[in-house]
Amino acid sequence: MILFVLAVENILFPLVGAAIVLKFALSRRRSLLKDLPAELAERLGFVPLETLSKLAGRETIWIHAASAGEVAAVSELIARIKARGGERAVAVTCSTAAGRDRAQALPCVDAALLAPVDFYPAVSRFLLQIRPALLLIAETELWPHMIELSARRGVKIAVVNGRISKKSFARARPFAFLARPFLKRLDRVAAQSQEHAARFKALGAPAERVRVLGNLKYDVRPSAGPVEAAASALLDMGWAECPIFVAGSTHPVEEDAVLEAFLGAKEKVPALKLVLAPRHVERAHEAAQSLKRRGVAFKVWSKLEPGVERKSADALLLDAMGVLSAFYGRALLSFVGGTLVPIGGHNILEPALAGCPVAFGPHTAHVEEVARILQDAGGGFKVRDAGELAMKLESLAALPDKARLAARAAQDAAASLQGAVGRTLDYLEDWL
Repeated sequence: MILFVLAVENILFPLVGAAIVLKFALSRRRSLLKDLPAELAERLGFVPLETLSKLAGRETIWIHAASAGEVAAVSELIARIKARGGERAVAVTCSTAAGRDRAQALPCVDAALLAPVDFYPAVSRFLLQIRPALLLIAETELWPHMIELSARRGVKIAVVNGRISKKSFARARPFAFLARPFLKRLDRVAAQSQEHAARFKALGAPAERVRVLGNLKYDVRPSAGPVEAAASALLDMGWAECPIFVAGSTHPVEEDAVLEAFLGAKEKVPALKLVLAPRHVERAHEAAQSLKRRGVAFKVWSKLEPGVERKSADALLLDAMGVLSAFYGRALLSFVGGTLVPIGGHNILEPALAGCPVAFGPHTAHVEEVARILQDAGGGFKVRDAGELAMKLESLAALPDKARLAARAAQDAAASLQGAVGRTLDYLEDWL
């Protein structure tokens, strides 16, 4: 069965690759294709000589994380692995350039690369060059060639922060017989919750190798640099004493709802300011157009000049990775995207950890457990539309004591879920 799946994947690879390129060409994210020629060698498994020199003569731990969000989730785990000492090198691969750039910025990462496409020549070539001793796969990146060819080389394989969404599980279950041989190749699975663990087992992961260790994202804290930069920007903009609404990881349609809610609430709370961060940085120009259409005076993060006063703006558009979390700690209320549209939700715990109440829409399939915990604690609020979001903003602005209680409740609820990094390290102890 393993050989059959790999053979089919290799045969279909050219067609699937062409379909993916076409999909991007017809989407809002088509600008990403301009970098494809420069990225092609890496995606086909060719590791730059400069990178190989950093790994030469050292045992390598290969960590694969799909994109910037997954890199952020495993960043504390990587830091703790490196802090244990030894000569091990850490190589991180990502499916997206934004993820690779995020990994490259981490001081605990020796090499950051685009992941080889799941095609026999590419994965085989990549493994032959970096020769990993251990492969840690973040969340759901279960690629057949990556798993099978690593296992054949004697590489220990573990899934960390493992999750399988309800929708993905429903799609995969009829084909469990195809997935089972590859899941049996996994030496360990550290699942985020009982529900995710049950799905891994149902698809074929050996029950004795699956443990529930929590979500690594709950242990991530914003670094000092972005926090200081955010505080400086708020001071320069004259926002230090203003109530601030932060809308993060937003998608098309959601930005219109966020702006409608912001402008509606601003009629009753004139001092209210907005920080807006689209889910994909390359869409910042679209968000800028939405701000212009609504007549909102705004500044763009990448164009701010430190120390220059710019008090005329009512909104700040974030067009860079890694700074959003620094603003959550200064906000009256946050909204996390992927929840007013049927995406399933992004990291709603991030603002809660920063001590900020969180609003989210009804589509929370990817963050269901956290949404329930935050709601039960009084630090999270489900809203159906822009009107309800505006009402929540107005309510918290009008009742400072209520806002403080909600912020404390969100932070306490988030803190109760921490500890996954330590548990995961304990689980991997004999390999490290």
